[in-house]
Order: sequence, then C-alpha cells, then structure tokens
Amino acid sequence: MKAVWKLALRTPNIISLANGDPHNSLYPISQIDFKVPAVNTENPCSEWKSGDGPTQTFTSYKDKDCALSLQVALQYGAGAGLLDVRKTLSGFNEMLHGCTSATHDVTLSLGNADALTKCFRLLGDPGDSFLVEEFSFPGMTNAPLAHGIKWVPVMMDEDGILPTSLESILEAWDTDTRGKRPHVLYTIPSGQNPTGGTLTLERRREIYKIACRWNLIILEDDPYYFLQYDRKPVSPPDIESEGYGKTFAKTLIPSFLSMDKDGRVIRIDSFSKIIVPGMRLGWIASNPFFAEKLESLTDSSTQHPHGFGQAFVAEMLGPKGWGPDGFMRWVGSLCDEYQRKRDFFLKIFLREVGDNGFATVGTPTAGMFVWIKVHLERHPRYAEEGPTSSNVEELMDELFNKLFDGGVLLMPAKTFACPSDNRDSTRNKLNHFRATFAGVDGTIENALVIFGKVLREFFGEHAAS
Repeated sequence: MKAVWKLALRTPNIISLANGDPHNSLYPISQIDFKVPAVNTENPCSEWKSGDGPTQTFTSYKDKDCALSLQVALQYGAGAGLLDVRKTLSGFNEMLHGCTSATHDVTLSLGNADALTKCFRLLGDPGDSFLVEEFSFPGMTNAPLAHGIKWVPVMMDEDGILPTSLESILEAWDTDTRGKRPHVLYTIPSGQNPTGGTLTLERRREIYKIACRWNLIILEDDPYYFLQYDRKPVSPPDIESEGYGKTFAKTLIPSFLSMDKDGRVIRIDSFSKIIVPGMRLGWIASNPFFAEKLESLTDSSTQHPHGFGQAFVAEMLGPKGWGPDGFMRWVGSLCDEYQRKRDFFLKIFLREVGDNGFATVGTPTAGMFVWIKVHLERHPRYAEEGPTSSNVEELMDELFNKLFDGGVLLMPAKTFACPSDNRDSTRNKLNHFRATFAGVDGTIENALVIFGKVLREFFGEHAAS
C-alpha cells in the first residue's frame, strides 16, 4: 500500500481515489501560532526565562503561504517524514557535520528512543552482541534485550570510551565460544548519560579507525551534542563572513558523522534537550540503504512522525522563522545558561562537601549531568575482597536510602551498569551517583545542602584516613 502511495506522490496530476484519509477542507484547524523568544538579542535564553525579552511568532496556515502548509503537515505521510522537513534538516546537517544528502539521508523519528529501538531491531539478530559504554542509559540498553541482543561493556574513563578497551575486546573475541564478533558500537559521545563524559576529538578519530578496522557500525546517539561548554568564543569577523550557524558549529567537537566516509555511522539527533522534550521529534542521518530499511520499518510500525512537530520545525528553520542561524543563536544562549547552572552546582558542591574526601565530582564539558564519586574506601565498614568484589553496592544502597529519607533523590550508578552476562567489571565502580544540574538554583542548593549533611553522617567521625 505504501509503495502505491509513494508512486502517486511522484506522479503529477494523478487523480486518486485510492486514499483513505480525510480531505483537508474538513480539518477543523486553519492556523497554528507558536510564540517563541526572539533570537536577535544578546542573550535570548536568559531574557526569555525572565519573561522580559522580545518574542516572535511562527505561524503555520492551512490556506495561506508558510513554510509547510497544514494541508500537508496534518495529513498522513511517509514513515521517513515530510520531504520539506527532511530537506531542511539535511541542509542543517551539512552545516554542522559537512555531510550531504548524496551520502547520508535524513529520516525523522519520534525522538531518540524511537530511533534507537528501530536501529537495534534492524541491525541485530537474536544472539548478536553489541558494544556499549560500561555505564549507559538503561532505557536504551534494556530495549534490545527482548530481541535477544547481548551487550558487551567497554571500559570508560572521565572522557568516555577507552579505545584500548574497545580494541582489546575485538582482538580477543573467540567466535567459537561467544558467537559472532560484535558489529555495532552504541555510544553517547557528548555529555554521556550518566557520566557526563565527552569524547575528545583525538579519541573519536581513534574509535572511528577501530570501527573501520573491525567493520563496526557506530550508533552515534547525541542528544546533548548542542550543549557543549567552555567553547572558544565565536569570532565577529567569522560571523560576518560565514553566518552565525557555521561559526558556532566550528566551536563544537566534530561528530563521528563528520568523519564518516564509509556510511558506517548512524547519527541520531533530537530536539528534546534544546527545544522541548514532549515534542518527541528527532532525526537520523544514515547511508541511503539503511534509510530505506528504516523507513520500511517505520511504515510498518509507528508510522510517520506527528504533523504538529514537523510544522513547528519547518517554520522555526524556515525563512520567516529563526532560520538555521537564529536556531544556533538560541542554542548558543542555551549553552551559556546550562554552563552557568553547571558552575553553580559545582560551587555549591564545593561549599557543602568541600575537601573532606568523602565525595568528589568532575567538571562535565557537555550535557546535563555530573557523576559524583563517593570514596567508600574511607568508610569504616568498607571491605574489599578482591579486584571485582567488595561491599560497594551494599554501602551505596544504604547511602541512597539515607539521602532519600533526608529528602534528596540521586540516581545510583548500578541503575546504569551495562546489563551484560558478567557484571564483575563494574561491581567495584558502583560508588557513583548521577545528578542533574538542569534544575533551578534553589532546588540545586537545597539538595546539595542535604547531600553534604547526610554524607558526613554516613561516614561518621571515624572515617578511615
């Protein structure tokens, strides 16, 4: 049926009696207004938050000129999404990553979770093994388990995946005892969830070379890509010559997609962290062969993304909206706000926890999370029984409950441990909590005051030196 429908779309002036959709003249919606911050100011995010900044309105019409007519946006569509929106995002990807529609097609998704679950299904057969960071977002690592996919954890440090660990796993793989060698690497390279780590450019290049040597497909799940901090400031002369969007893009760490010459990278982006999470709209960049399979799966499952979100994106990035430059100005301002929140979190953490040695935290350069390390080796009841065995999990459960009773909820590391057959490699690394700095300042401060108090009580007066 979808093939017949696509044939009709490619044939001008065809008279169709084959469709089963309501006629647009009966849509009870003729206009949608989206009131948004104006981005022609120095700090649109801060001004929008204060309620005092100038605003702009994007308007979608059914019967008037606009970037995407509601006659089209609110009709049934192809699984890959509406062509006008895909073309717009393809041009956006070219600006950000240097890839073109000749090498990488854009497919719309219902957010990253939808995109990834479809990728897992298309790339894996029951019994296959996929590679992943040893700590990762459980909503995604749990998704392919029912399909029979097994995870192989790759060791990490504060910057993310260790290329040496990745290479050693592949080199040592015994196909006789473990089955087919892994052919997929799933990674969150920027502001990794939960650790907050960001792969350096050098490490990304090394991982891509390993992927080429071992013929890996890289699933680049990058919802926090736009939220990178401590960047070089944009240069006014560069803005003048190349525009704000291209100039800002050069301050971001290059993606795996920007390095992809073989079509082995499937990049997954989302508007959830930079516009609104409830919109549930994102986009996938992949080689044309995979894009075709992805569209077929979508046509047979979730169907096309919702028209309201596509209408908004078309107007936002269109000539009467923000356009790509304006969108990147919003992103740049959003980065400044999140960096301020990060710095506030770290300042209060230092004030409340200090240098007592009970807990420490790094400085994430992207994303929304900090990875708090609790130094349980200083706890009087800590017992290490070997390199992969201790009472870390029991002590962390106890601390979690004390914090919860005190009124603070943090996400324990064991929640994110890779669901593999052998968890020994992470057992002694569970002495972490994930915390977000995305909240309001008062909430962050109140939470960290409680955290510091409970932490001191937990370690007591007799902590080991």
